[in-house]
Amino acid sequence: MLNDPPPDKGRKLHPLERPPQPRPGIDAERQGSDGDSEGGVETGEGQPRRMVTLHIPVVPPTITYALIAINAAIFVAAVGLFNPAQQNGLYEWGANNRLLVLEFGEYHRLFTAMFLHSLSFPAHIAFNMLALYSIGSTVERFFGHVRFALIYFLGGLAGSVMSVMFAPDYVYSVGASGAVFAIVGAEIVYLYRHRKLLGPMGRAQLRQLLVLAAINLAAGFASSLNTQGVSIDNWGHLGGLIGGLIVAWTIGPVFLVRRHPARPESLVTDDINPLERRVQPLLLYVSALLALLIAATLLARG
Repeated sequence: MLNDPPPDKGRKLHPLERPPQPRPGIDAERQGSDGDSEGGVETGEGQPRRMVTLHIPVVPPTITYALIAINAAIFVAAVGLFNPAQQNGLYEWGANNRLLVLEFGEYHRLFTAMFLHSLSFPAHIAFNMLALYSIGSTVERFFGHVRFALIYFLGGLAGSVMSVMFAPDYVYSVGASGAVFAIVGAEIVYLYRHRKLLGPMGRAQLRQLLVLAAINLAAGFASSLNTQGVSIDNWGHLGGLIGGLIVAWTIGPVFLVRRHPARPESLVTDDINPLERRVQPLLLYVSALLALLIAATLLARG
């Protein structure tokens, strides 16, 4: 919902400042049959509030479902098909570790660790996949497949890089939580950037998401005090969140509202931040990530 002050004389009216013709039977929030997300938007300052339909193009969360399936398949295979020696071999090969990455150059671990989860703590993959389904399906719908995948993997890699930069040598990290925190950052960017368009409900969702992220980070730092057994790699979480915020701010959609060309009582959104225009800033982010990794490698070997 968007509430603007009364327009000044001589200023071109914003579409939301023009009182639309009422249309009965508009759902407050529904999935449009034409691939749009339709939501009610309140208009009219100083007059009875009216609801208009807002059309936002969306896509099905295909990448989200594929990532959940891949992570689940790897976990089930490790539990049900591998013997203990094979399980140890898989995690010794793929887990993220500061010493093995920076001093021995096993950089594949930055990526493979994102698809492994603790076998002794099944809730690890359950929580991660539940969060990926809940947040990822929403983010992918509005960001699109390519932008979602870039945020997930580039943000997850930022989490892996920060983990090897600051975690102790004895820590072995696995899990998709760094990438999940990246899409949390993407939703924070989306809600903040469109806070006027989404109105009080969107701002409430933003506050809830910020509180949730803060609680999870605090819990992660508290668990790091436990040097025995399983603990949370909070450097990976923080790096994923920061990476997700940066990438989403760079390539995320920026919606501009205008009148629907065929339905005067409705509004549509145009994305004025297309991905093809953000290639250079995205390459700058990747270069910065590589520079951090090279610097950490030189310091570890120096």
